Amino acid sequence: MLDWLKGSLPARAGLAVVLIAALAFCSAFSAVLIAWVSEDDAAAINTAGSLRMATYRLNWQLEADAPAEAVDRLRLDMQRRLDSPTLQHMLGGERSGPLWTAFDGIQRHWHEQLLPALQADDRQGFQQKSEAFVGLLEHFVMQLQKQSERRQGWQQSIQGAALLLTVVILLIGMYELQNSVINPLQELVGATERFRAGDLDARIEYRSRDELGQMADSFNAMADAIEESHRTLESRVAVKTQSLAQSNAALELLYQSSRSIASSPATAEQLDVLIDSFQRRLPGLRLTLCLKGDPQAPVEHLIALHGNESREICARSDCASCVRHAGPGGLSFAISSQGIGLGELRANYEDGHLPRQWEQQLIQALANLIGTALSLERQREQDNRLLLLDERTTIARELHDSLAQALSYMKLQVSRLQTLIRRGESSELLLEVSDELREGLNSAYRQLRELLTTFRLQIQDGGIEQALDDTAREFAERGDLQVLLESAPLAFSLSATEQIHLLQIAREALSNCARHAKASQAWVQLHQRGEEVELLIEDDGIGIDPDFDSRHHHGLNIMQERARSLGGTLLLSPRLPRGTQVRLRFCPGFLRQLTPETLA
Repeated sequence: MLDWLKGSLPARAGLAVVLIAALAFCSAFSAVLIAWVSEDDAAAINTAGSLRMATYRLNWQLEADAPAEAVDRLRLDMQRRLDSPTLQHMLGGERSGPLWTAFDGIQRHWHEQLLPALQADDRQGFQQKSEAFVGLLEHFVMQLQKQSERRQGWQQSIQGAALLLTVVILLIGMYELQNSVINPLQELVGATERFRAGDLDARIEYRSRDELGQMADSFNAMADAIEESHRTLESRVAVKTQSLAQSNAALELLYQSSRSIASSPATAEQLDVLIDSFQRRLPGLRLTLCLKGDPQAPVEHLIALHGNESREICARSDCASCVRHAGPGGLSFAISSQGIGLGELRANYEDGHLPRQWEQQLIQALANLIGTALSLERQREQDNRLLLLDERTTIARELHDSLAQALSYMKLQVSRLQTLIRRGESSELLLEVSDELREGLNSAYRQLRELLTTFRLQIQDGGIEQALDDTAREFAERGDLQVLLESAPLAFSLSATEQIHLLQIAREALSNCARHAKASQAWVQLHQRGEEVELLIEDDGIGIDPDFDSRHHHGLNIMQERARSLGGTLLLSPRLPRGTQVRLRFCPGFLRQLTPETLA
């Protein structure tokens, strides 16, 4: 029972409430009981007091020689008062005690002395004996008062004891409330706040078998579990953080390497640096890059790169028995580009464990990057070959359209001169042919210089606007031609080929203005018209002969061919009031929409 009370706060609180209720009930019940027992005490005291008054009345009647009838009435009244039920109830059933002794003395004195004196009509004797009777009555009244006071004292004692016990129970309850409820709750709240603030060592020191003690034990167990989980999570977070740091470093390396590879050729030295840097990002990792060379013409030997450690040439049959990566835990990652195998990247750790999943993904990304680098390098080589072929084609076309025709014309003139010499023609005719030959040589030499200038032509950082400005100053410095340039910035960039063609058309048009049109002023305008670019060259020269044959103007043919290469149109028209107007309009490749013919 005691253990059950110690282990339950509601049981102890209920016991305190029951005890207080029981004390209150006992106090109230005792008050009711004593009040019920003492309800006739006042009447008995009054009756006892009336006996004394009745005695005085008898003495007064006797002294006054009252009639016998009056004396008898007082005697009977006296007897009735002595036999009063109130006194009998006050005395109770017990025949002992000071109260009964005093009443018994009054009864005997009445029956033995006063009553016989009244019956004998001994008035003097009655008066003498009544004084002792009155004394007995006073003593009896005193006993009645003491008994009533004793009963009141019992009630006060019972209520005082009940009140004292109630106060004691309340004090004990308050003590238990403070020590078993308030203090544990405050400690629990304080520990909870510290734990919430990040103090994982916060614990509750309260120990008990009751509900709050069980709650404290549960809180401590929960705090231990959370602390252990927190430590586990911290260790995992530390591992993950380290892994993420290594992964980020490797990704940053891949990003930087991709930028470097995109702007510079992929050489064995660059790949060595890449492999060595990647190995430093993942400590303990060893990489070997095996390259197969040209996949279209396989060779018997491979090049194996191990970072900055070493580089070796080995046979294809040596791959399986490679000492460097023959140990356990090695993985092989294929290096390919557009389905063509270029080699493989072998990876293993010095302690023999397999790379983790995210490490395998990074190594595969490295392999893909190397494959992309090798593919870009081959693409660069292919593009360079195509550019070289295109440049040679352009040179051949320029030579054919200008210098070759001039040389052909001079060859014909030389043949004509030889024929005239064999015929013995006059010297005037020979001088005329020689002058034409000299003029052809001068024209060929001039065309050769222009071709050399064209081949050395470059677009500087200023773009097409700066190139046009340099061209305008160049032609203005050659003679009396004043060139005015007006250009607006374009909303897009032209490719290098487009800029070259645009600049060559402008140079050819200005050259015609200076050589053939006899112009003193020329205007060059470059503007954007919607999605098209417009180049307009005007002069104030003699204009174009309506009957001119374009087949004899190689410059115009070259300009038309360049316009067709740009996918645009070139129009020649007179300028009012005089001069010539050359208008080029084309849509840049950046804005040009794909057509079925283009896709084909």
